[in-house]
Amino acid sequence: MLDVVRVTKAFGPLTAVSDLSFQAKPGSVFGLLGPNGAGKTTTIRMILDILSPDAGDIFWDGRLVDAEQRRRFGYLPEERGLYPKMRAGDQLLFLARLHGIDTDVARGRIDELAQVLNLSDQLRKTPAALSKGNQQKVQFIAAIVHEPPLLVLDEPFSGFDPINVEIVKHSIRDLV
Repeated sequence: MLDVVRVTKAFGPLTAVSDLSFQAKPGSVFGLLGPNGAGKTTTIRMILDILSPDAGDIFWDGRLVDAEQRRRFGYLPEERGLYPKMRAGDQLLFLARLHGIDTDVARGRIDELAQVLNLSDQLRKTPAALSKGNQQKVQFIAAIVHEPPLLVLDEPFSGFDPINVEIVKHSIRDLV
């Protein structure tokens, strides 16, 4: 279970997150909603131990989130983060291997996920040759290929047309 307890984060005089607490139980889908600048991405970055809270604590399964736990989490950032000269499939294999997944197992997972997301014919392309939606699908696969215990998505439907929004929504539901 994710447990965020009285978390606060400020950047100089601006308080981005103030005394925030919530729990997200295993097998649930939990969303942070709010206008631009409300602190959603800052909260995500604190959950992922990218930023440290100024006050409060964040726990996963009863332990403070640390680097070891963070490596197991899946994260789809709002910003694109693909290697521009590396083919999509090669990137996914590289990232899966960083998570310690056997090469053959990783290839199988990548192929399966690419098929579900209608991306199989795009894996040999570099990011520049992919649409924004397909770049987002590659990043989504990268976030889930290692079967993370916690999946954090920041603006997960950015760049998708309505049909692909539904495909990704179904994929998220299948993970839960």
